[in-house]
Amino acid sequence: MGLTPDKLFLAEERGLKTTDTLKRYSTFNFEQFFSEHKRAIGNLFICNVDSIAAGKMIFFLSKEDSYQLFFPTTGRIDIVQGGKEFGVETGEVQVLNLGKGEVLEISNPYPNEEINYIQLAITTDLFLLRASEMLFKFDFEEDKNHFIEIVNHAKLPFRLNVGTFANGQELICKLQSKDHKLFFFVIDGTFRIDGRILKARDGLSLWDLEQVQIVSLSDNAVILVLEHL
Repeated sequence: MGLTPDKLFLAEERGLKTTDTLKRYSTFNFEQFFSEHKRAIGNLFICNVDSIAAGKMIFFLSKEDSYQLFFPTTGRIDIVQGGKEFGVETGEVQVLNLGKGEVLEISNPYPNEEINYIQLAITTDLFLLRASEMLFKFDFEEDKNHFIEIVNHAKLPFRLNVGTFANGQELICKLQSKDHKLFFFVIDGTFRIDGRILKARDGLSLWDLEQVQIVSLSDNAVILVLEHL
């Protein structure tokens, strides 16, 4: 099917957890959701899309020493880690160091509105930055039709880019190293990535490549790209 090794994660095949407080879609194996075909590639191990009901709070237990990335898509989330509070708005990404067994409180501060966010996680055995140094901001409205570099820090083992594109927009995504892997997650719209068609909430892992061609197939199509080990 493709020109390079790949693993496709279709939106319709994600795990789903629903309670009065939380709706969670899991792209990879997570908690009770398990399939041989949903194992993540490399050091990436979580890609969840969570919706928390108005005024509610959930707990997240870290199963690995990891970097946890929180990317709100609507509204704001409040996170408490070891007594420290972090507020993360749409247009921001918060990265947190979490040790295995550590617990986060994640809450929706709005009394009448549901909030949504994407959570990514990458295993690590080395924490080099404080959480206060790892809040990254971006602006979709000012930066369209090219990738916005959200996270690119010499001390972090990953790069995170996101972009909003018009229909027909073509671009090349180049890796920093051929040993790295790429994970694409379509937030909205449709894309063709190295010959593969991805729709909203589909994911794709690619590896053993130096660059990849991406074409937007719809207006205001939004995609997230994570380069990792």
